[in-house]
Amino acid sequence: MRVVHLSVALAALLGTATASVSVKYTGQPPTGYEVTFRYANASAHQVQIAGGLLPFTDQFHTTPAFSAAYDPHDYRPGDFFVANLNVNTTGNLGPQGTYSGFYMNDTGHGEWEWTAPFPSGTYSYAYIIDCDLGPRCAGTEPGQVPGLTFYNDPENPPFQNDVLQFNHSIFQVPYDREYQYYPALNLDFDFALPVPAGHQGKALAVNYSSPGSTYPAKDVHDLALYLPPSYDANCSTPYPVLYLSHGGGGTAFDWPNLAKAFNIIDNLIHDHWIPPTIVVCPAFYNLGCNDTGPTPDLMICVRENYLRILLPFIESTYRASSDPDHRAFAGLSLGSELTYEMYINATTNFTYFGHFSGARGPAASDTDTEGYISNATVAANPALADRGVFVGFGNFDIAFSDCRSLELALELAGVGFLSRKPTSKMATTTTDNMEMQYKPAEPMQASPSNNAQEHAHTSDCEAQQPKKERTFLGMRGGGLIRTLPPLPFHAFFRRGGEGDKDVDMLGCGSVLMNT
Repeated sequence: MRVVHLSVALAALLGTATASVSVKYTGQPPTGYEVTFRYANASAHQVQIAGGLLPFTDQFHTTPAFSAAYDPHDYRPGDFFVANLNVNTTGNLGPQGTYSGFYMNDTGHGEWEWTAPFPSGTYSYAYIIDCDLGPRCAGTEPGQVPGLTFYNDPENPPFQNDVLQFNHSIFQVPYDREYQYYPALNLDFDFALPVPAGHQGKALAVNYSSPGSTYPAKDVHDLALYLPPSYDANCSTPYPVLYLSHGGGGTAFDWPNLAKAFNIIDNLIHDHWIPPTIVVCPAFYNLGCNDTGPTPDLMICVRENYLRILLPFIESTYRASSDPDHRAFAGLSLGSELTYEMYINATTNFTYFGHFSGARGPAASDTDTEGYISNATVAANPALADRGVFVGFGNFDIAFSDCRSLELALELAGVGFLSRKPTSKMATTTTDNMEMQYKPAEPMQASPSNNAQEHAHTSDCEAQQPKKERTFLGMRGGGLIRTLPPLPFHAFFRRGGEGDKDVDMLGCGSVLMNT
C-alpha cells in the first residue's frame, strides 16, 4: 500500500504513552483509503479515538436532531458525517448510549489500534483515556486539555496561539472517484489538501495591542493571519483582504484548523483563481465587550472595536488594502450575525459580505422579514444595494429560517445577492448538506503580459494583482456546503447589477469542518 499522508510518530501523551496516525491509499473498497491509529500506554484500560471522528450518516436517514450512526467500516458512496447530533450507538460503536468515540482494539502489552476506511475530508481527532464520555471526564494529566479527557497529538498539534484554544489534531483524506463518487452530492474535498511544497502561504498567530482585551493578556488580543506565498511588504499595490470570523464559542483558529481554510486559499492562488490575498481570522470574544450580554449589543461593540483597532492594525502592519473595493467580511453562525452588522452599519468599509448560516438569529418563519433589510433601509443607505452579498446555509440548517428571511428581505429591497442552488428537487435530509451551483468564473491570468520588457519593470507582487476591473476574487463554482457543523467556507460574492454587469467577486471553495 502507498502512504499518501505522512505517518506521524507521536511523543508522550500520558507519561510513557506513544501514538501514531497514518492515512494509506489502498485502491480497494469501500473508499480507496484507510486510516490507522495506534496508541501505546501500559496504564490505559480503555482508549477511544474521538474528537471530530464521528459515525457516518446519509441524506435519507438524517434529521436536524439525529444521525443514522453508521460505522465507517460500512461506508457506502454518499455517506458523510455530521457533528453535534444525538447519536445512539450499539455494537462496534461502543455500548448503547450517546456516542463519544470509536473504541480502539487492545492488541496486548498496552498497545491499542483502530483502522477504518474514510472518504475525502478534513477530520479532527483526539484520544479519550479510561472514560466513556469524554466531555464529562475532567482531569489534569500531561497532554490533556484542561477539563476534558481529550488528548491532542503533540507531534501533530493544531495551529493555535495558546494550548487552551483548540483541543483536536487534524488529518486529511484524499478523494478516490472510483469508490467515493455519488452523483447527488459532490463529496470531493481535495481543494482543501496542501499545495505542492514551496507554494504555501504563511500562517501566523499574531498578538496585537487592543485596550480592554482580556485574552491572551490584558490589553492584548490575538488573531490568525494568512499571508500569500508571494507576499512582499514593499509591494507597490496593497493586497486584497478577507476578514473571516468564527462562530459562537469559537476562536480565531477555527478556520485554519477545522476548515483548512488557508490550504483552500493556497490552492485558489496556486491555480490562479484568485490573486494573492491576505486572510485575517479575528476573535470576537474577550475584547472587553459583554460576551454574555444581548447578541445585538455584542455585535455593535465588536464592530466598533474592529473598525477602530483591528483594521488599522492590519493596514499599518501588513501591505493590506484599505480600499473597500478590496476588502471582504464573512463569518459563520454568530460570526454571520457579525457580518450582517457590518453589512448594515459598516457598509462602506467593505464591498463584499458573506453570510454563512446566519444573519440576525432565530427567525419565526422562512418569511419573517421584520427587522431585516428593507426598502427604507436601502433608501437611507443606498450603498447597501451596491455590495457583493452571499448567503449560504444547509437545507436543514438551524439557521435555515434566518437565512431564508434574509434572502426574502434582500429580494423585497431590490438587493442582488448570490445564494445556494440545490442541483435537484431532492432535499438532503441533513442539517449540514446542500449541493450548490454557481456561475463559473474564468481563472485569472498569472501575469498581465508575456512581454519580458514589461516584466522587467514589474515586481512579482504587482504582476499577480487582479487586472479585471472591480474584481476582488474570482472562482470556479460548484461543491458541497456543510454548515453548522461541519462548517462552510464557500463564498462567491457579487456586486449588485444585472446580466452581464454582474461581476463574480469572491470564491473560497467548500470546506469540511468538524467540531
